[in-house]
Amino acid sequence: MRSLIVVLFTKLVFISTTSAAGNPKLTNLYDTSRSEDCMKNAYRLLDEAFLFMQKHYYRKDLIQWDTLIATARQRLCYSNNCEDAYETITWCIHQLNEPHSFLMPASKAAIYNADTTYIKQKPSLTELAGEIKGEMLDAGVAYITVPWVSTTDSMTCLRVADSIQQVIAGLDSIGVKNWIIDLRKNTGGNCWPMLAGIGPLLGEGVCGYFVNDGERIPITYSNGAAIQGKHIRCRVSSSGYQLRPGRKNIIVLTGRRTSSSGEIIALAFKGKEGVYLYGEPTAGYTTANATYTLSDNSMLVLTVCREADRTGRICDGRIMPDAIIANELQGDPVKDAALMYLVTVNK
Repeated sequence: MRSLIVVLFTKLVFISTTSAAGNPKLTNLYDTSRSEDCMKNAYRLLDEAFLFMQKHYYRKDLIQWDTLIATARQRLCYSNNCEDAYETITWCIHQLNEPHSFLMPASKAAIYNADTTYIKQKPSLTELAGEIKGEMLDAGVAYITVPWVSTTDSMTCLRVADSIQQVIAGLDSIGVKNWIIDLRKNTGGNCWPMLAGIGPLLGEGVCGYFVNDGERIPITYSNGAAIQGKHIRCRVSSSGYQLRPGRKNIIVLTGRRTSSSGEIIALAFKGKEGVYLYGEPTAGYTTANATYTLSDNSMLVLTVCREADRTGRICDGRIMPDAIIANELQGDPVKDAALMYLVTVNK
C-alpha cells in the first residue's frame, strides 16, 4: 500500500522543555536516537493508520481530519523517541472518542493472525480461547458456556465451533427441555467460531446485522456455518447439529465482562421467541471492528460499523437484560434465577 511520507526538516530544531527537577533544558529533536530512517518509519506508520481511519472509520464524516492529522504529526515531531508513533496513533484513537478501537502490537497481532513467520512457539488452546463447559442441571435444563476466542487461526476456530456443537449434541441427546447460555466470561475476540458453534440454539436464518451508511449486512447461521453477508466466516467440520423437535426456552446470562463479540452473541439471541436475558448490562462495545495490518506488522483494530439484533433494531451501548440481577452476590444468583424460571415454566 502506498503511504504519504512526511518530509523532515533539514535543519536542527531545538525546543525548550522542563526536566524532572523543574529546570528548562534544550532537547535536540534530531539526535542520534532519532535517525532520519527511524523517523520516516514512524511517520509512515502514522500515515498508514490515518489512511485506514479516514476510509473505514464508521463516524469518519464527523471528524476534522486536517486538524487531527496536523496535531498528530506535531506530537510525533516533538516526541523524544521515534517509537512514539504507537503512542501518537493511540492518542489519535482517543481523540475519536472511540473506546472500541485500538492498536495491537506486532507480537500480539502475530498470535491473533496465526502468523507462523513471527511465532516461535504456537500458543496453547487455553491461551487462544476460553472454557467450554456444558452440564445438565435440574428438570431437564442444560447449561453451556460460549468462550471468548482470541485468534483467526482456522484450525483453532474449527476446533472451538466443533466443540460447542458437540457439547450441545451431547446434552440434547439426554433430553433437554430448556437451555441456559452463559456469556458472562465472554470478553470477545473472533465472533465467527462462537456463532458457528452456538448455531443450533440460534436456529437457521438471520440473527443480526452490521449496519453502516444505510447498508445492512446480515449475520446468518446456516447448517453449521456462520455467514457475513454472502461470505462463510466459519463452518463446523460436518453438517450442523439439528436439535430434537420441540419448543425450547433459552435464558442468556450476561454481565459487565460480556464484551464486543460476546455482545454480538447476546444480540444474536435478543428478539428470538422464547429467549430472555438475565444478569447485568453488558460492557457496551456493541460496534464491530475490522483489522488492518500496518507495515511493521502491528495491527489497527478499527470500529467500522454498528450492530443490530435479528429484528433490525440497532443497539447503542450496553445491552440491557430482561431481568437485572447482580453477579457479585454470594453464590450464583443469576444462574439460580434462570434455573428457577426454566424449571417452573414447563409445569
